[in-house]
Amino acid sequence: MRIVRNVGHVKRRKRVARWMALLGFVLLAGIFVLVLLFPGQVLVAWAVMLIGFFVFNIGMQQVGKWNRPVRNDQVIDHKLDKLSDAYTAIHYAPIGKKVIEHLIVYPGGVLVLTARELSDDVFVKGRRWRKRGVGLRRLFGISGPQLGNPSLETDQAIAAVEGLLAEKQLAVEVGGAVVFTDPRVDVEADKPEYPVLLAEELPEFVRTLPPDPSIRPADRQRIVDVLSLGEELETNAPKARRRPVRRKAA
Repeated sequence: MRIVRNVGHVKRRKRVARWMALLGFVLLAGIFVLVLLFPGQVLVAWAVMLIGFFVFNIGMQQVGKWNRPVRNDQVIDHKLDKLSDAYTAIHYAPIGKKVIEHLIVYPGGVLVLTARELSDDVFVKGRRWRKRGVGLRRLFGISGPQLGNPSLETDQAIAAVEGLLAEKQLAVEVGGAVVFTDPRVDVEADKPEYPVLLAEELPEFVRTLPPDPSIRPADRQRIVDVLSLGEELETNAPKARRRPVRRKAA
């Protein structure tokens, strides 16, 4: 499988995550100074504490996402490593006002992958998502990976990709799926709008996507070129094809 990665986006998100976490920590630590110097400013102290709490936790969410030992894009690449060069994974493509985190260009079109690294129990019914966690567990989990609404995120990503391809006069099928990359997750799905997969199920799912005979290799390459966006792209070399050895007759 071929890989295109916008490493510039990854580097930028790492920097932003570290600065947000640091800013949140400074705001929280500054409460003690504020209380000592201005003991009458209780409301101001509370406001600074709340702002610092949310900034710090959002920063830690992003630190966990972008600085973890194996990011979601790397998990996807590893799982799909055995696929041929007819498949291309594109990560963190800026399309319009969105960054589409994971795309697979395959012989039948384009697949948008919405990835989550949760290790909790997750429930989905149609378009409604929720994860188990109440009380203090939910409060202390605010700095960890968040579920959000993968269906809505996939909708928006598909619309962005379709818009760009239509602009380039490329009429291909664009679908979506939700993949959970942490093996500890337990997902219960009831008629989800998009296929919901565990990471180990992803290779077989991608292999079974139907090809489109009208899409030639040159067309597929043009799709890859159109979607390969970013300020600092990293690519892997195509796999070398093994040629049969011809032996001379004795």
